[in-house]
Amino acid sequence: MRITSKSTILLTGGAGFVGRVLCRELLAAFPSSRRVLITRHTIAAIDGWEALALDISDFEAVNRAVESVKPDVVLHLAAQASVAHSQGLAEQTWRTNFLGTMALGAAVSRSVPTALFLYVSSGEVYGSRLRFGRVNERASPRPQNPYSSSKLAGERVLQDILSPENTLIVARPFNHTGAGQDRRFVLPSFAAQIAEAERGIREPTVLVGNLDAKRDFLHVNDVVSAYIKLINVSPKLARTTVVNVCSGDALPVRFYLDEMLKMASLHIEVVLDREKMRPSEIHRSCGDNSVLRSLTGWSPTITQHDLCTELVNYWRVQNA
Repeated sequence: MRITSKSTILLTGGAGFVGRVLCRELLAAFPSSRRVLITRHTIAAIDGWEALALDISDFEAVNRAVESVKPDVVLHLAAQASVAHSQGLAEQTWRTNFLGTMALGAAVSRSVPTALFLYVSSGEVYGSRLRFGRVNERASPRPQNPYSSSKLAGERVLQDILSPENTLIVARPFNHTGAGQDRRFVLPSFAAQIAEAERGIREPTVLVGNLDAKRDFLHVNDVVSAYIKLINVSPKLARTTVVNVCSGDALPVRFYLDEMLKMASLHIEVVLDREKMRPSEIHRSCGDNSVLRSLTGWSPTITQHDLCTELVNYWRVQNA
């Protein structure tokens, strides 16, 4: 299907960290489109978007919504997104990540069998394969936790239940961050603790986990840019296309912390917190972005230094 400025776009997860950025950029990219957002709870109006409140794992409610909206483009971001939290919330993680994906895929196949479906999976699905170096899309996934297992199951159920005429793009983003991300995640946690220490509302310490782990980080704006570019090239894609969204380089987590500590207005001590150590943690997580580059011409635009500066300044404002 050719995507035009007047296409109808349906987005799930638009109230989340990445979703809020995507809402803004879709409005800019497709200003004449109809844009509908599915959220779990009623939310304040998002500029340029209609909102429908429903449980994504409620098959009947999702079917009614898709049948009513009749989208040309579906972007599915709604998920329980924390790997760490998925360990203790396995049932909730599977309900949202798998059943929600199945409900939406079934509804799309039934009501809009020619629509484009972009599913945001995760680079985490590669699991133990990441130990062998930079991974491309041909690597066989080996998920290691409820989050990545449920994301991979979502990929597979969509390939089975979508119509043969639906175009499916499976995006596998690796780590990404930016202003507004929850401090449960590693880089916002560093920035928040530094800002609090500067304000004197905590001791001048930063609690950390494994700083030697190497991670492939992107700024959220670059991730969203990749999604929009994939939408734009979708008429040229195969029925199913799997794409890594990543920088292609992995730096130690220590690098990001050091960058932030350079910005601090006081000396801050780094303290190891055993509770932040994940037992199955992979030492190096890095993706190959060659497919994304070749399909779209995409490349990241925001440097690691600018990413760190944005996070620290964001949390300074939050603590002002």
